[in-house]
Amino acid sequence: MKWLGRLTVLAIVALLLAGGVLSVQMLRSMPQLDGTLRLTVLSAPVQIGRDASDVTHIQASNPFDAWRTMGFLHAQERGWQLEFNRRVMRGELSEILGPATLDTDKLMRTLAIIPMAQQQLKAMSPLAQAALQAYSDGIQAAWKTGAVRPSPEFMILGTSPGGQQGQSWQAEDSVGWALMMALDLGGNWGNEFARLSASQVLTHQQLWQLMPPYPGEKPATAVDLPALYAQWGVHASADANAKVAFQSPKAQTALAQWSQDWVRDVGTLDGKGSNNWVVAGSHTQSGQPLLANDPHLALSAPAIWYFARLQSPAVVWQGQSLPALDVMGATLPGLPFVVLGRTLGVAWGFTNTGPDVQDLYLEQLDAARPGQYRTPTGWAAFETRTETIRVKGQGDEVLTVRNTRHGPVISDVQSQYKGVLNASAYAVSLKWSALTPDNHTIDAGMQANWAQNVVQLQKAFEGHHAPMQSVVMADTQGEVAFKAIGKVPVRSASNDILGVAPAPGWLAQYDWQGWIPYSETPSLNTA
Repeated sequence: MKWLGRLTVLAIVALLLAGGVLSVQMLRSMPQLDGTLRLTVLSAPVQIGRDASDVTHIQASNPFDAWRTMGFLHAQERGWQLEFNRRVMRGELSEILGPATLDTDKLMRTLAIIPMAQQQLKAMSPLAQAALQAYSDGIQAAWKTGAVRPSPEFMILGTSPGGQQGQSWQAEDSVGWALMMALDLGGNWGNEFARLSASQVLTHQQLWQLMPPYPGEKPATAVDLPALYAQWGVHASADANAKVAFQSPKAQTALAQWSQDWVRDVGTLDGKGSNNWVVAGSHTQSGQPLLANDPHLALSAPAIWYFARLQSPAVVWQGQSLPALDVMGATLPGLPFVVLGRTLGVAWGFTNTGPDVQDLYLEQLDAARPGQYRTPTGWAAFETRTETIRVKGQGDEVLTVRNTRHGPVISDVQSQYKGVLNASAYAVSLKWSALTPDNHTIDAGMQANWAQNVVQLQKAFEGHHAPMQSVVMADTQGEVAFKAIGKVPVRSASNDILGVAPAPGWLAQYDWQGWIPYSETPSLNTA
């Protein structure tokens, strides 16, 4: 049995070597917290410090160097977080994780987060574009200069920042990440699908017992949805439903189960919320306002927030005077600005408002002419494109994405529609407030970092698009305020379904009529 002993020794040695290599890799990837680093992307020296509360302080000679440094620090301390998030929104997880994450990649390719981000980036102010470019330059400098070494996750998965294309974080990825936050905090299409699914077996009365309105209120729609869907033949046949129900389950890895659950639940907002409050100085011992914020986002490791202070003096950029920058609070790795925090003059906090900014539409198909769907003016062809998804360990996956005048067809990539939807007669598309080229949420966030009082802050957030947030504010002059910021669609008076369940996409009465004006969203100002 000498061979068994030798094999055991070899295995132990191999494990020790692997552990040693991993330990060395972990040590080499640790951020440098002291000394000097040379970055050619900076226009002047930048000072970086960290206080006892683990807040990173950036002192730069101009805001662009501050944003470049923020990008560098995010890459240095949250590099894998950036890379994973970049792959999620680009639909490129399967390139490093294999077929287990194909469901997620297909949904992201269908939603076209990055193509829409590219459109929105082009429509932004030149200053916002320059800020995002400075931030991405800082991230890329972290990798290209060798000042930051990839963390063990990259080595374990055999990849590098940017993957096969070598394109690490781009300016458009910051816009895409803002859209992903809107997706996480603005979803309600899951509830609409739930009503479509439940209508297959419940009556109108039973449906509203299962999903009741708020206490004291009537159901949002008086339309008998089960009867309407039965009349149109929207649901799959009982035979098709039985075939789906009795399919033998496949063994699922934890990763595949995560991907499937995420795709299933991405349009659901229930159970998500936060706390914030502001108290006027007339009710405090100091005579100054008090403001607190506790955003309840999903638990993650590393944490979703990164606390920092960005400082730079007033400068002139392309003939435009930029005020001094001094802002402190919670940043999101992926964005250069403070999302929640304070300047020297004003503080603010967010909680989710949760309005209905997503509608599902039933797109009626033409059996005689495949590739056509019905519109108020007749039959029209789906816009289609082909997406190629690289899959680790197997060949590429080719996905055909269909788009309608409302938005992408999501019933093609969400498995829960199987057995529920009569796919030979209908498809289901998504209309979502965030997926519009005129989304200026990034501009609004940047301007908020310069605001010095409540009035300026409210003006900055006028351009905020999605997700809609309930903002509390307080300034050093004693003014406090509440404002719901973001775009909410206006639905026609003849829209009797009111966005609570999939509506007939071929009837114009269910189309959105525009946005609720910013001046009319809920607000309260007091000193």
